[in-house]
Amino acid sequence: MIGHFATRLEVEAAKAGGSLTAAQIRALAQRFVEAEQPRFKAYYRRAWDDCTRSRASLQWEASRDQPFERILIRRFAHLFPPRSGDDGGEGILSRRMIPGFHMAVDKMIGPTLFEECRQRSAAIVERHPASGGGHDWEAIHADSESGRLIDDVLMVVAQTFTDFRKRRVWFLNLVNSHLTPARAGARDEHWQLSESAFATLMRALYQDLGTLAHADPARAKARWGNGAFEALSRFVLHLERPMR
Repeated sequence: MIGHFATRLEVEAAKAGGSLTAAQIRALAQRFVEAEQPRFKAYYRRAWDDCTRSRASLQWEASRDQPFERILIRRFAHLFPPRSGDDGGEGILSRRMIPGFHMAVDKMIGPTLFEECRQRSAAIVERHPASGGGHDWEAIHADSESGRLIDDVLMVVAQTFTDFRKRRVWFLNLVNSHLTPARAGARDEHWQLSESAFATLMRALYQDLGTLAHADPARAKARWGNGAFEALSRFVLHLERPMR
């Protein structure tokens, strides 16, 4: 675009005898922008989207290095489309939702607990080095402390759904307003988190905790308290009902 404008200046300067005044340059710039903006707008939009996608990809790869986020996502990773090196499979969800999902969890549990979870996760990871360097993620996911950590988080999250419909709307809006850009023609180009996908996501997240609490209510109440247990029961009941 700058090159085009420089050429225009050279042409106009030649017409004016070799030089232009500041006012003439400003007028030329204004006309140039008005005339060329439609042509260049699509180009810059594509460039911006490409940069945003690259940044989102780097954020996703960085999040994989954040133990807490990675351990949490494992519970519903099978709902993502298959991808080499990941646990995806069914494709009900899109990885475009990951930044908004983490943001929602952060807001629901608060920054203090979020940081505590990161510290607990880091300690778990350090217990499971891989022989070739890095960490043994299968062992990390299988570690009972990983399960307890995520169950503690999910108990707090469930208690924020006192008004289930209102909180669900909030969650959907937050995730859908922070979707990473999709490539044109990609399978998930027009994907958004719907109410049915939300229910599928949450059922996957809460499957282990729900089973544990149902099998031994006394143990669950002793660990998290009666109020938290009742909140979990109501939350799971909402997930089992038809979406409305």
